[in-house]
Formats: sequence, structure tokens, C-alpha cells
Amino acid sequence: MIRAITLLLITAFMLIVCVVCSPVIQQSPKHLLRTVEEKEAKLFCHHGDNSYQYLYWYQQKNNAGSLELIGMLSYGAASQEEKFKPRFNITGHAKEDAFLVISSISFEDSAIYFCAASLHSHTIPFKR
Repeated sequence: MIRAITLLLITAFMLIVCVVCSPVIQQSPKHLLRTVEEKEAKLFCHHGDNSYQYLYWYQQKNNAGSLELIGMLSYGAASQEEKFKPRFNITGHAKEDAFLVISSISFEDSAIYFCAASLHSHTIPFKR
């Protein structure tokens, strides 16, 4: 018996907010339904504002759950969280078209995926 697992990837539209402007992120497809036989899912993100040089991809497993950072693009250089490196690939350019490709898809990949853009990237070190 062949068991087909249906994978539902839902993308969400997010806004970039600043004082003077509000460029909209275009993310597609809006809904993506895949089976494990299809092996791969590809998501697209574009914001069209050259001043936003960082693009982030997030995964939300439950509707009200927290967002987990998959990785980011700084201009054309991608960096991903270790957990996602084996099968999640971020390509493209933060100021142009960016893609999230999930390979060897499984039921565990069912989630809502967000992309977001930022003017800068800054981490504050944790101090005790």
C-alpha cells in the first residue's frame, strides 16, 4: 500500500513598516499543496525596495505558535540556522527576488512560512 502524505505549505503576506513608506512584500504562492512524491516545495518573496538589504524566512508550525527563523539573505549571501541547513535552501538576493526551497519534503514541513525584510541586521549579545 502506498501511503501519500499531503504537505500543505501556506505562505503569508507581511508588510514592511517604516515612518515614511510601507512597501509590501509579495510572497507566492499564497497556498501550496504538495505530496511527498513531489519531493520539493519552492516559495518566492520580493519587496521591491532597494533600501531593505536583509530578507528573512520564518516558519510557524502552529497557527498561534511562535515564529522560528529559518535563515536570512544579506544582499546575495544566505545564512541558515543549523536545524534547517540539510533541506531548506535560501537563494536569490535580499533586494530582488528571493526563494526558499524545501527539499525531501515531509509531513513535518507543514507550516506557515513568512518572509520579512529589514533595513539592517543587528543582534544584541546576551549578558548575565
